[in-house]
Amino acid sequence: LAQGCGVFFSLFVMGWGGRGRGDSSVKRGVQKAIIKKPRDNAAQTFESELLDPDYNIDESQRFQGKVDYFDKRRGFGFLVPDVENLVPENKVMVHWKEITSSDRWPFLTAGLEIEFQVKKVPVKQGKQCILRAVAVTRPGGEEVALQDEAEEQREYVGGKEARYMGTVKWYHTLQGYGYITLDDAQEGTDEVKVNREEVSGGQAIPLHQGLLVEFGLIKNKKGTLTAYHVTLPGGEELTRESGEARVLAAGQFSGEIDWYDYRGAQGWIVPDNFELLPADVQESVTEQAQRRADKTGKETLETLYFRRTDMLDPSEKLQKGTKVTFEVYQSHFGAGACSVKTT
Repeated sequence: LAQGCGVFFSLFVMGWGGRGRGDSSVKRGVQKAIIKKPRDNAAQTFESELLDPDYNIDESQRFQGKVDYFDKRRGFGFLVPDVENLVPENKVMVHWKEITSSDRWPFLTAGLEIEFQVKKVPVKQGKQCILRAVAVTRPGGEEVALQDEAEEQREYVGGKEARYMGTVKWYHTLQGYGYITLDDAQEGTDEVKVNREEVSGGQAIPLHQGLLVEFGLIKNKKGTLTAYHVTLPGGEELTRESGEARVLAAGQFSGEIDWYDYRGAQGWIVPDNFELLPADVQESVTEQAQRRADKTGKETLETLYFRRTDMLDPSEKLQKGTKVTFEVYQSHFGAGACSVKTT
């Protein structure tokens, strides 16, 4: 996947953190308070997966098994190894990025026979680990190829190769769907739904309001039209940069990690010198911090958001206080950091 700039544009997240100026509710160098919330089912599930870091498993060995469940929209599922008691509860989670496939949006289907390795992923600063399936293929190492078969069963408007133009009306990246307004109505429809798995680019690409896109149209059993294989005009694949309408600012900056969630692949950076950032970036970051402060009533820090894909080396280990250099950008969703590198 392409490395580069990224931003998580939920108001909740973009408002989190931040150091501010002017208003007494936003102060520099003051860590915001953390409010503990009741654990939800997802958190409890994660806790139940935690293992000792020395859990005994051969990470180089290939295993065979079947797919128990896979959510194509959310991009994850569970595999059942043929070997009993290989992993706790005889199930191991798999993420779509670990599927060896040339499909636009790699996925698995329940009951599919597969081959894979099991990797230990460190969590909680390496004090524990979780298990994940990686290098997932068909038995014998053949890549997983399910897209063509799935597309053969579709009903296309104007044929499979027909392409249409439109503008993104709105798109919710976290929920994985949105709507596109067609330039020219088709079959009495001037607005169609787009699902995450139909957005080109191979990852959860955000689509900003007003973005011009090209796409095909398919019809479901109820006769409703939806978009498929959404690209930029001309067929160019979407990227996080184009989907967010990012504009990179000149210069390189330094700071330190305020917080990083390895599992969530996101974090915040405290700049060493806030005043060195471009004026429009300063303004955007302060506004984000102020919104968070207004919402929580807590003092916050002015921080720059980044994702793992914003790191020059996504394998680097980050923790609070890690010194980094970075670039900054403005986008439709706010300011953020990219090209993050440890020093």
